[in-house]
Amino acid sequence: MGMAGQLDALEQAVEGTLAEGSFEFDGDEAVLRIEGSLVVTTGWFLGFGLGGVTLLLGGAVLSLAGLQDEARWALAPGAALLAVVACFLLLWRFTPFARLWSYLELRFDEQTIVHRRTRIPFGELRPEHLVWKNGPFFRRLYVRHPSLRKQLAGFFGSEERQAAEFQRRLWELIAEPDLPGVLVHGSDLTPVQRWIIGAGAPYGAVNGFRVDRLGTAPGESATAADRRAAHELLQDPWGAYDLEQLLAAATWLVQDGHRADFAQDAHLATRSADAQEEYGALLREVDGLIAGDRLEPPFVERLIELVRVRYGDEGGSYARLVPALLRDEPGADASEEGAELAQFLHQLFNDRGHAAEELHRLKALADPALRANSGRFLIWDYGRALMLYRWGHMVGWLTEEYCWERMLPLAIDIQRRYTSWHDMATCYLQGRMLWSGSAPDAHADHERLVEDLAAEPRSPWNLVPWDLDLTRDWT
Repeated sequence: MGMAGQLDALEQAVEGTLAEGSFEFDGDEAVLRIEGSLVVTTGWFLGFGLGGVTLLLGGAVLSLAGLQDEARWALAPGAALLAVVACFLLLWRFTPFARLWSYLELRFDEQTIVHRRTRIPFGELRPEHLVWKNGPFFRRLYVRHPSLRKQLAGFFGSEERQAAEFQRRLWELIAEPDLPGVLVHGSDLTPVQRWIIGAGAPYGAVNGFRVDRLGTAPGESATAADRRAAHELLQDPWGAYDLEQLLAAATWLVQDGHRADFAQDAHLATRSADAQEEYGALLREVDGLIAGDRLEPPFVERLIELVRVRYGDEGGSYARLVPALLRDEPGADASEEGAELAQFLHQLFNDRGHAAEELHRLKALADPALRANSGRFLIWDYGRALMLYRWGHMVGWLTEEYCWERMLPLAIDIQRRYTSWHDMATCYLQGRMLWSGSAPDAHADHERLVEDLAAEPRSPWNLVPWDLDLTRDWT
């Protein structure tokens, strides 16, 4: 869907709601103007109007009761409140009075939010910067960024479905990759360096980072924005708050990563329907016990049975390791089987979405074509490891030389495993699809980005050949 189509869909999401009057959609200029005070104004004047009506009714009752002096004390303020409401509505409808309120603009061509003198690039925004505030009658969506706190939309409490649809479509517009912005052709990279950056281009570009350099974009504000975004992404989702944690995450991606889970799930997907159903039922049961914190002895028995079924013919040897791993005995994870099982148990206990994601992968891997490719998802892990090194350099933890030295062997391994940029990208997208689980996500954006990387002349995929000799060519 193009930008104009996405704006039309966003406009349709608020049709007939309280929020409808807050927006001005300009598809030609790719601008969305938001007057975020409408719900506040509506609340005040609903209060004034109800107060006026209440006072008038009270005055009428007092007048009928013969209490004329007391009735005047209610009728006069009531009439005044209703007059204020009427005057405001007439001014709002027939004069430029509404323009006194300051607009917030989402400028999609510039990939920027603008409010007065504040400008925030879309690349600095994260989903957690869109915050709901719920009251007794209204739901209000705010942008809460260090540089800007402003209401975006207000809905009645009964419009929860429309509010959720609006937030989803708005974030899709904000998060859409700015391909021209990340494909500017830098001249300081050697061919091999450009190849290395190209191998991690999908993950870098979809997060808004340039793919023509190792470090941040040029310019003081762009550099600061990239550095800030790199810090945020290292911390969440990677949990890397220092150099040691960053290197641990990169090492895990290179040595194991998610491809180990993909391979195990592909093996499970080859079993009979009855065996898969048994495993799925056990996985759901154990996951439910963990979620409910019901870890009494019967739980251990079900967990052992789950492990036995999961690993098939070798299930007995894996199952015997479960008690020692649960007790965290020294050396319990020293063997290859122990380390693999420890990783599975860690995910099961600490990632509340792991069971659902694995069941989703089993369903996807029922496709023989996808299952046949299950040994080729290294790029999903390596592509992200390459970006972790780049982020480490952007935040000042890693030197440029250290990054290139660590990234070059990964690039060589990637080149050895695939036959072309297209082949690599296909496996990257398949790996990402398996990783994303059953949760809603923007996979279509990634597919479109890969298509653009393949077609754009300034893309590193079109600036250096796939079969380039990957030997160090920088000083």
